[in-house]
Amino acid sequence: MEKLKIGNVEIDNPFVLAPMAAVNCTSYRLFCKKHGVGLIYTQMIDADKLVLRKDDEVKDFLNIHKDERPVSVQLIGANTENLVKAVKMVEPYADIIDYNMGCILEDYLALGCGGKLLTNFDRVKENVSAMVKATKKPITCKIRIGWDGQTINGVALCQMLEECGVAAIAIHGRTVQQGYGKRVNWTIMKQIKERAKIPIMANGDVTTYQEGLDLLEKTGCDFVMIGREAQHAPWVFNKDFVRTNDSVKAEILDFIDYYQKYERRNSIQELTQHVYWMFRDIKTSLRAKWVSECTTVEEVKEFLDRID
Repeated sequence: MEKLKIGNVEIDNPFVLAPMAAVNCTSYRLFCKKHGVGLIYTQMIDADKLVLRKDDEVKDFLNIHKDERPVSVQLIGANTENLVKAVKMVEPYADIIDYNMGCILEDYLALGCGGKLLTNFDRVKENVSAMVKATKKPITCKIRIGWDGQTINGVALCQMLEECGVAAIAIHGRTVQQGYGKRVNWTIMKQIKERAKIPIMANGDVTTYQEGLDLLEKTGCDFVMIGREAQHAPWVFNKDFVRTNDSVKAEILDFIDYYQKYERRNSIQELTQHVYWMFRDIKTSLRAKWVSECTTVEEVKEFLDRID
């Protein structure tokens, strides 16, 4: 596949790891890179909380490894001043900086950010314009197609974002109110791409590598972003991977090595959570929830050895 670009950032292929809170730790991002993902997003970072940190803490907080680049750092927030400050804080470490306008978590909706921004174009224009002016790094946005079924405004929103100077837009093909229910509306994504002069990422309901290629073909989009499936199966980015008990078990053991090597805090709770998610693709009488009872890495490996 030919190289793609967002702003001045070259990307090897159109597969993108979606930003996922409490999922996209450094070792997991690197593990997805091992399986061939083209562009990586960090976890969603709250701009209001980030600005409370000292500048010299940001590098360790982000913990971006040279082997995972290019990396997009995603910010969420509604306060323009804090967003601009947050952009400047992450700028030295990010290849791309993304603005979250699609989060459906009630805590963030109540603060007027995430998906709630789809009901406030004035605030969007103010925030995005300020973020673009604050950095030389590409600013992108992740959105949904609208707030609800009565306000499908993704096409108009993307046209405004392009006028504000964003370098690319990722679109989840559902409204905020739909959450993850019903199928994605790929027709809206196609309409947005047909009008756009910047790269567009299609997002939603991709569970295999081939489905990712199919979504690109149906929508004409430049990239396909995968989130929930990659949470359980980082190997979704690898077109040659065959899912068997043995292959998945080997990958989980490899991920454990990644986690021990690249994570600074080495939380057994975080590690077992990832193993629990990846265990989905293993057919066995063992119950995945049992892994959460493990208190050491050795116990996790012993648990995996019991796979029948």
